[in-house]
Amino acid sequence: MDKSRRKALGGLIFALGLIVMLIGAMTDLYETKIGVIIMLTIWFLGGALVALIFGGEEETPGQSES
Repeated sequence: MDKSRRKALGGLIFALGLIVMLIGAMTDLYETKIGVIIMLTIWFLGGALVALIFGGEEETPGQSES
């Protein structure tokens, strides 16, 4: 995977955690404190997943063409 895809997936995980926290802050669905805990869990597990999937060396542009 190239660097732009890794960055896009990281941004998606960040946005998902932020949305979860904001839902807790703006609604009565769950408390804000629970939303922050869920947000941090999503960020931690998502970051570990991205590192696991995209870990290793970057592929050169010639490798992705084959």
